[in-house]
Amino acid sequence: MQVLGKVIIAFLPDDLGSVLKFALLFILIPIVFLTLAFAGPVTAYEKIPLVSYEQVQMYISTAEKVSESTKNPYSEGVEVDWKDLVAIDAVRFKQDFSKANLNEIEELAKMFIEITGYIEVKEGDDVVRYPIYRLRSVDEVLNMLNFTKEQKDKVKEFLSIDFSEFLDSPATDISSGWTPVENELKWPLSSGYTITSGFGTRIDPVYGGERYHSGVDIAAPLGTPVKAAADGEVVYAGWNDGYGLVVFIWHSNNLETRYAHLSKIAVNKGQIVRAGDVIGYVGSTGKSTGPHLHFEVRNGGKAVNPLDFFK
Repeated sequence: MQVLGKVIIAFLPDDLGSVLKFALLFILIPIVFLTLAFAGPVTAYEKIPLVSYEQVQMYISTAEKVSESTKNPYSEGVEVDWKDLVAIDAVRFKQDFSKANLNEIEELAKMFIEITGYIEVKEGDDVVRYPIYRLRSVDEVLNMLNFTKEQKDKVKEFLSIDFSEFLDSPATDISSGWTPVENELKWPLSSGYTITSGFGTRIDPVYGGERYHSGVDIAAPLGTPVKAAADGEVVYAGWNDGYGLVVFIWHSNNLETRYAHLSKIAVNKGQIVRAGDVIGYVGSTGKSTGPHLHFEVRNGGKAVNPLDFFK
């Protein structure tokens, strides 16, 4: 340690002004750079629910279902707000919306309704009891969930944002009802042709702002088998930063396909696969807002639009 200290001191300038400049150049500037580099992800994580369009639809449909169950001929019932459900789950699941499912969402929605009494009506020879409901407040539900003050404040912070952007269906370059035409490549899923994010420039769902999207995102339930699009060799299988768990396959026609955000990998590096072989399962690992498959095609190392191979 003494030797290391002497080496460092030897490189330091002699006068105080030069020392300060040295500190600014080699210490403060890197700190500022790192702060700016991570400011976007942290802000996005803290300020908005990282929920996908498809997941929002689950919350909306479930809120409507529970709301409809409170209606009867003698009561208009109550309306459960899907935005309350999303905000609570953003905190409850710590932004990991892959943990949300229809049963969980429905149980949460039912916490917002409470029977306050009944109306008894004679219908023919029978007396029928119709329940009357009231809508619990967000605070009441948060207390039932034993949320801390910090968690409650975070829910209310989420509820203060504009949720309208979550209702916009992601733009793609295909029409509704589209199905892939398989030629050189096979579709990587047995079913599921809904493209939630297309190839090219898009608004990043996690960090915000325009960013380049090198593949297409295909909606699919967690655990759906993912299949090789063509014969080839697995050149990488493992964790890769934003891709999460990913498989790269090299094909003899100078093409490479990538399958990202997997929950589990079913092949190993160096393995030879045939078109249609299961190589992994749909997940939400890496930089992801919910279960889906990021499918990517590269020609000579350059990313190209995967949908061009299926039209």
